[in-house]
Amino acid sequence: MVEISYGEYYELADLAGKSVAEVRELYKPEFSIPDRAQASLNGKQLKKKLEPETKLGGEDKLSFEEKGSRGLALLGAFLLTLAITGGLFAFTYTTTSKTITVGVGVGDFASVSDNGADLDYTVLGRVRGTMGPGLLFDVLKTTGYTADLEVNVYLSNIDELQKDYSFWMMRLQLTDAAGNPVDIESSTQILSLDTPFVTFACDNWTEGTYRYIECEGGTYRAFPFSWLSGENPQIFAQVVQAGP
Repeated sequence: MVEISYGEYYELADLAGKSVAEVRELYKPEFSIPDRAQASLNGKQLKKKLEPETKLGGEDKLSFEEKGSRGLALLGAFLLTLAITGGLFAFTYTTTSKTITVGVGVGDFASVSDNGADLDYTVLGRVRGTMGPGLLFDVLKTTGYTADLEVNVYLSNIDELQKDYSFWMMRLQLTDAAGNPVDIESSTQILSLDTPFVTFACDNWTEGTYRYIECEGGTYRAFPFSWLSGENPQIFAQVVQAGP
C-alpha cells in the first residue's frame, strides 16, 4: 500500500504502478492539493517535470507540501468544502411540486421495523472504506388509513461519530418491493455528518402495503485509532402524516 499525505490529510491506497502526476490529479480535489505543492517521494523532493515518468512502488511514501502559503491553503480548503456542501444540497433540491393529501390519524397509521440487513463494515484508522447496499427498514402503511405519509430518517449519534470519522455518507431511497423509488421525487437522499436528516414524501402509497428504506451504498474515512472507540452509526426512522 502507498502512503499519500498532504497537510492533515493522510491515506493508504493501492496506487502501485501509477505515476506521481496521476496520483496528484487523483487526490487534488479530495486533499485540496494546490498546483504549486512540492512532491516528495520517500522523503526526497521530486521535480514536477519528473512526476509523469516517476512510477510508485507498493511501499512508497508520497507527500505534498506547500511552503510559505499556509493561509492560502487553508482558505482554498474552506472554499472547496463550501462547494462540496453546496453540491450535496443541490443533489436533493426540489424542482417540481406535488399535492399531498393530509388525513386524520386514527390509532397507528403506519409501523416501522428493522429489516435485519447486515451492513457491517470494518473501520481502519486513516483508511477510506465503503458500505454495501441493503435494506434498513420495512415500513407498513396501516389498512384503513388513506392519506399520504412522510418517512424521516435520522443519523442520531452524530456527536459521537464526529470524534471517529472525518467523513461519513450513505445514499438512501424509499422503494417498493421491486426496488423502484416511490417518493414524490423518485430521489436518492444523502445521509451524512453534514446532513444527518432526510425526508421522503409518498403520495401513491396503497394502504396495507410495505415501503422500504434502502441503502444504495456509502463511504467513510476514519480518524487514526477510531476503531478503538467502538462507536457505531445509529440510524432512526420515523413515519409521520404528510404536511400540507
